[in-house]
Amino acid sequence: MPIQSYLLTFNCARNLVSPDTLAPSLFDALPNAASVPDVVAISLQEVAPIAYSFLGGSYLKPYFDRVSTTVHLAAHLRSHGSERLEHIATRSLGMTALMIFARPRFAERIRWIQAAGAGVGFWNMGNKGAVALRLGVSCPDSDDTLNLSFTAAHLAPMEWDCEGRNKDWENIVRNMVFLNNDTSGYTSSEEVPLLASALDPPADNNGLFFPGSHLFLAGDLNYRTYDTPPGPEAYESYPQPVASESSAAHFSHLLKKDQLTREREANRTLHGLQEVPIDFPPTYKYSMRRQHREHKRSSSDVQEKYEWAKHRYPSWCDRILYLPAPPSSPRLEPQLYTALPVQPTSDHRPVVLSLRVDDRPLPQDAEDIRSRPPFPINPDWRARRDAARRWEVIVGILSYLALTKKGNAIIVAVGGMTFAGWYLAAWLSRG
Repeated sequence: MPIQSYLLTFNCARNLVSPDTLAPSLFDALPNAASVPDVVAISLQEVAPIAYSFLGGSYLKPYFDRVSTTVHLAAHLRSHGSERLEHIATRSLGMTALMIFARPRFAERIRWIQAAGAGVGFWNMGNKGAVALRLGVSCPDSDDTLNLSFTAAHLAPMEWDCEGRNKDWENIVRNMVFLNNDTSGYTSSEEVPLLASALDPPADNNGLFFPGSHLFLAGDLNYRTYDTPPGPEAYESYPQPVASESSAAHFSHLLKKDQLTREREANRTLHGLQEVPIDFPPTYKYSMRRQHREHKRSSSDVQEKYEWAKHRYPSWCDRILYLPAPPSSPRLEPQLYTALPVQPTSDHRPVVLSLRVDDRPLPQDAEDIRSRPPFPINPDWRARRDAARRWEVIVGILSYLALTKKGNAIIVAVGGMTFAGWYLAAWLSRG
């Protein structure tokens, strides 16, 4: 029986997710007759302020707890309380995170989990980058495993930096290396114990493209609809809800200028990956100030007008892509691809994709891109990663001290103690 898979990407804008507003629509991309998915992969970008993101650990727990609450509530609403989803694993790298949830009967089949991550921000830090989890799932009546690779990504911003986004993709492919027991220091948690099994995981040091594995990529890829920023009057022509595609205000005219489509077709980025045709409005950049004012109104009222930020062209920054199965192999069937309602906590709309994956392993094909990745693995990937992590800790500590109330209190306390010590020493020297 095919596995019902579900992917979501959401740029959280460094805010806590709101379960009450996100959960009711979370599974809107499921077919009408479908219940709770077998496996859910949630890609998060700008998951928390930079200090908390770079320090990781307990600093991120409140942010991940909100997402877990959202998923559990959405499962309850979808199944009327008859089905539940368990948290399987969470992995974060800097400001990007990936969370996996599954139905209990699917979780019992997970034999191993591998993790990988690569920063592509300043000094290779994780303000931008990608994080991934690869699951080995036992196949029915077989000793084989179905391998599922989920990747969360966040690429370079700004209209003009399309080349930078392409380079980020290259660096992710070169430096994303999967490990069985990763001690890099990034946030990682697995709450569901894996079954003892005779099925061994793949060896360490495998790349993003892996023979015999499905590959899914979800994230704020930041590809825009123009190569230059908008002028002061450009916002007057931004798309609005209209019924007819022939209208100049319909978003389909803007979609024709999508950078990601252009760059993929030219084979300059996301090599081999495919996307379901887009039939939803741009997902960025919405005016957060107006959203806070509007979010208590009904959804029908909110959709009467798209509240765009004026200084960015509306674009489909948030995307979900997949690597198609090789010819004559078990099928991967995309179903529904859409954007969820605007959230009051973010200037991005969440994007979701449902898929059905045959419950059989993929064959290894020497001619398939999984066996012939577009870029080789960087032999110095580990040194690159470890150096970036050291910088993240430094930046995280400095940001915590400078940008948080508790950090400010520490500076004041240390400054006060230093001054008191100096004053006491000066008084004693006079005596």
